[in-house]
Amino acid sequence: MKKLMVTIAVMAVVGGLYAQQNDTIASNKADTVSPKQAMELQEVGISATKPVYMTDGEKTLYNVSEDPAVQTGTAADALQNTPGVEVDVEGNVTLRGVSSVEIWLNNRPANMNAEALKNFLQQLPASNIERIEVITNPSARYSAQGTGGIINIITVSNIKKNSFLSFGARGTIAPEVIPFISYVYSDRKFSISTYLHYWYSTSHHEIHSESAMYDNSGTLSSNMSSNYTRRFREDQIGLFVNATWTPDTANTFYFSGGLYPQWTNFGRVDSTKWHEYLYHPGDYSYWETNRSKSFVASGYAGLWYEHKFNNRRHKLSVTASYSGSGYWMNGTILRDYAWNELSDRDWLQSYDYAYHQTYTSLDYTIPYHPNGEIEAGVSGNYTFNKNIVKYDTLVNTEAASYYVNDHLRSMDRYERDGSFDAYVTLQHRFGGLTLKGGLRSEMLSLNLDYSNSSSHNLQKLYWGLFPSIHLSYRTKNMHNFKLSYTRRVNNPQATDLTTYRTYDEDSFSTGNPDLLQAYTNSVEAGWTKYIKKFGNIGVNTWFKNTKDEFSTLMDVCYDPYFGRMVSFTQPINAGRTLNTGVEVNVNYQLKTFMSIRFYGNLYYMKSSFQFRDEEQAYKVDNLGYSFRLNFWAKLWKVLEVNASANYQSKSVSLFTTMGPRYSIDLGLRAEFWKHRIAIYVNVDDIFDWNRNSTVNGNPYFNYSDTKRVSWQARTLRFGLIFKFGRMELESAQAGQGQGER
Repeated sequence: MKKLMVTIAVMAVVGGLYAQQNDTIASNKADTVSPKQAMELQEVGISATKPVYMTDGEKTLYNVSEDPAVQTGTAADALQNTPGVEVDVEGNVTLRGVSSVEIWLNNRPANMNAEALKNFLQQLPASNIERIEVITNPSARYSAQGTGGIINIITVSNIKKNSFLSFGARGTIAPEVIPFISYVYSDRKFSISTYLHYWYSTSHHEIHSESAMYDNSGTLSSNMSSNYTRRFREDQIGLFVNATWTPDTANTFYFSGGLYPQWTNFGRVDSTKWHEYLYHPGDYSYWETNRSKSFVASGYAGLWYEHKFNNRRHKLSVTASYSGSGYWMNGTILRDYAWNELSDRDWLQSYDYAYHQTYTSLDYTIPYHPNGEIEAGVSGNYTFNKNIVKYDTLVNTEAASYYVNDHLRSMDRYERDGSFDAYVTLQHRFGGLTLKGGLRSEMLSLNLDYSNSSSHNLQKLYWGLFPSIHLSYRTKNMHNFKLSYTRRVNNPQATDLTTYRTYDEDSFSTGNPDLLQAYTNSVEAGWTKYIKKFGNIGVNTWFKNTKDEFSTLMDVCYDPYFGRMVSFTQPINAGRTLNTGVEVNVNYQLKTFMSIRFYGNLYYMKSSFQFRDEEQAYKVDNLGYSFRLNFWAKLWKVLEVNASANYQSKSVSLFTTMGPRYSIDLGLRAEFWKHRIAIYVNVDDIFDWNRNSTVNGNPYFNYSDTKRVSWQARTLRFGLIFKFGRMELESAQAGQGQGER
């Protein structure tokens, strides 16, 4: 904490010195301003920029293009500066601590699987993002599934006729190297933006874990202590294209597409001390090596058409999109037991995975009054997943050695999910007061087939109605108030409902056929004040009450196949959950050369669930907080300095405690030759504090691990960028997905 206070003090001193320097320069030039310069100064004085943060109805907007402190980063870095959003070391995005958040691109669902989306966010430059919209309590206009809200990344902006070219390279000492080239062209009717990169990276994980298992009577069954070392090498090519054609004022066509093949080499070395006490007592310590190579081919394409009738507020839009990926992996695993050579294992593994998703929607806007409009729409979604896993175990005999298929760990699984949704919303403005209500209908069909175990196949159908109401009020002196209520749902996936057991060498996972839908009633209220010559101050509070909250149980049981106690994971309904909190966002901008931002979040979560057959319910109470302090200044018109301090307190959920995370980052950026060349250097986690620790407090299964990831620990990032063309086109580079004008 002492180092943190020193860093904050340094931020303030740098800002004060530069403010004094800026005033001195201004006073020295005051007597030498020409009439032409005076006219230019007047023009600068009346020009207005958008605030970095603002509210618009049900949305909180983070105008990334107005935030110079994040321009050298990626979309993942920009998300870290977005109120309520966190991105962990694995690239997972949460909103106010909830992971079931939807990611949209340019007002349409991203429709990418989890891994493809992580890669996209880690590679899309923040300088190509116009703004990020956070919808913590979505109206009936948006899907009711998930309780985490929606994050909408907007990359398309209005641009003038010209072209813009940039190229360069980014990298880290991990090492990671990303050369790229981007081109944008636009005229009155047509625009196109492209982005091409090659990504080479290596990463290093160090994980230490300890566990102990107990039987139902509390007798120690076994304990383990493991040290893992994992290394990755990844090569990826990414190509993104976005095009807009407006033949006339009534019609607009948008197209977007992307393709990103990736090659990965993976290696893991595992040293485990393992003692069994209850079943087959003995020392089963071992060394294990894992080597694999994989290839992933992912891509997406989307088309959006919009027609505006004579009344420009009267419009029709149609969307069609496709996303898909294929994953192929082959590897070998060798396990060498220290004291029992007969138990040594040698097996081959392979994965064949395919993902396909299509999405279509039709939306219609009817302006029934100058101050009111009705929106209605329907959408359909179809998803297909193929997952073929094959394990072959080496068998040694006196005559020969050969591989035999391990039927227990091999699997042929196919998922087919379809949904059909419809909604209607009505919005009316009464001066500064806006009232918006809506109702949504959603139907979801789940189908799961196991070719190797048809008894675990299932079909499931869900349907429900979900109302919403939003109220906002804006005063003339820029006070903004909002109040909203929505009802949302979290539906199980097909694999969550099956009793099929997916085995690895020492544990298994299974579904839960009794899993219920989780319904959430959510109420939010907020106030934001925009202050001239200062910035903005905002306070938001929320209350969520969820019935049958989803959670993952990590427990142990006796498994006859292993002949001992083993760990397993299973989704469960954790009972009724209360989630409430308050967040504060303060943004101070000193003219155009310095800004200081503070974001703080205080939250409370309470839940209870019935564990096994115990009489008393297991209760979870968690009071947590987080904050982020950002400082940015521009010195001598060419050098930008940015620093940030981040802290996330420990969090508690079902038997699981995540340790606190904290770091201090510092960066420098300089631009030369009339902003045509940019160079930057960033140091993430200066004091090498960043660690991930997890503790599982199940009375029958004590588990803990500590993880260090090379690209999230103390890391130096650098970049060199060349830019040619009209600067106003820069923010439109690599626009992904469909956008609205």
